[in-house]
Amino acid sequence: MTVHPNVVIEAVDISGREIVGVVGHGALADAVTQNRDLSGWPGLSYMLSGGGTTVDLLTAAPRPAVFTGLPVRNAAGALIGAILIGDYLDDLAGAIKASLPRDDITFYDVNGQVLTTSLGISPGQWSTLALDGTTRGRVNPTSVVELSRLAGGPGMEIVSPWTLRTANLGYLGTVASSAGLLADTNQLRIILVTLFLAGVLFTLAIGIWLARRITRPVHRLVEATRLVSAGDLEHQAPVTTRDEIGELTDSFNQMTRSLKEKSASLRTTMTQLQDTYLMTIEALAAAVEARDPYTHGHTQRVEEYAVIMAKALGSTEAEISALRRASVLHDIGKIGIEDVILRKQARLEPDEALRMQKHPVIGVDMLKGIDFLDPVLPLVRHHHERWDGNGYPDQLREDEIPMGARILAVADALDAMTSDRPYRAARTFEYAKTEILKGSATHFDPEVVTAFIKSQRQIEDLLRAAAGEEMHHHPEADDVGGWRLHVVGR
Repeated sequence: MTVHPNVVIEAVDISGREIVGVVGHGALADAVTQNRDLSGWPGLSYMLSGGGTTVDLLTAAPRPAVFTGLPVRNAAGALIGAILIGDYLDDLAGAIKASLPRDDITFYDVNGQVLTTSLGISPGQWSTLALDGTTRGRVNPTSVVELSRLAGGPGMEIVSPWTLRTANLGYLGTVASSAGLLADTNQLRIILVTLFLAGVLFTLAIGIWLARRITRPVHRLVEATRLVSAGDLEHQAPVTTRDEIGELTDSFNQMTRSLKEKSASLRTTMTQLQDTYLMTIEALAAAVEARDPYTHGHTQRVEEYAVIMAKALGSTEAEISALRRASVLHDIGKIGIEDVILRKQARLEPDEALRMQKHPVIGVDMLKGIDFLDPVLPLVRHHHERWDGNGYPDQLREDEIPMGARILAVADALDAMTSDRPYRAARTFEYAKTEILKGSATHFDPEVVTAFIKSQRQIEDLLRAAAGEEMHHHPEADDVGGWRLHVVGR
């Protein structure tokens, strides 16, 4: 029998002397110690004297660790000792770093000295991160402190109190390398780290039962622990005795219910964090439109047209969801294009057109690294590819082009032709339909063009709703300059 990897378990008697201590190593042999005097650990003696039902404590040597303690009583209710479960801080820092790879965590003691950090610096340099008295004085439960950090790369550190229940263990520092997103997400990062630590401590509590005597009730408890670890948070261990094992089993069931609630809260927080990232990026996309009043509402209309055609093609919900986001973000790379080119009211010069053709690559460079946007990147990069291979930036052809990008190409061209531009007035739907049919099997995927024709009534309804009572006079359908100019780069 082995203890869950990284779990540290200590069983002590009423005097605080170690009965057995176990450090989990997963598939490797667990490390076991006995007879150490732990009575000097902060708060432990107070709990063993009957002064508290739980204790949260921090040990700094020989390897910093955080523990939660529970008293153990016999059948008569008399206090006979305690069980402590915990984890080393460097393991916690590594787990948080794995969950949030762009962020780093630093644990400080109550004096502001570094206990451990996930920043890529050696322990000999930790003293440069220490919090002075002024900084510590500014940190309280309702206020955090922002510090500029150069260690491990430029970034902003958010320092907040580190408390478990009523115990003040020190300070937590969260370092984010992306200063642009920090202003929108720092509060969510603090909540996320706090919930993650709480979830880890609840998960560690499961390992306490593995340190008990090998009896049949304990085996049931071990099996229950395995089921919960596999994700079955609905499972409840049967309570078959009224002794200490029965009390432990009942406590386990309570902890499982609490862990289920905390897991749901953590998932909600992760969803909120994703939404914040997306809202920030969408704001950048809106900034692109704001630079050119002639493209106002372009992304929304492209999204509506693209979704209609995707449904006509039988796309899945996941494909439609990716297409919606790609529609919003497909032109975000234009934020890197100079105004003199972006807002030019005439045909672009060859070198200007080449510069404009870089906006899909610029957009992908801005969005890559955000995991939940991975399905969107190919659509953003290739929405200006052509069916005949003469598009950009990679000259893909036919089925080499992602289906979502092929749909976007038609939706983008449709809106370009039916919207006012600085170099010409909006064209009619019939004009746009004629030009898209001409471009079938050269500019556009014939299958997507067929879906466009099948969906023309819905698309015309959208155009009429947008136009209201306004009537436009448009040039004849043989004037193809406008939408072809758009396909080249506008």
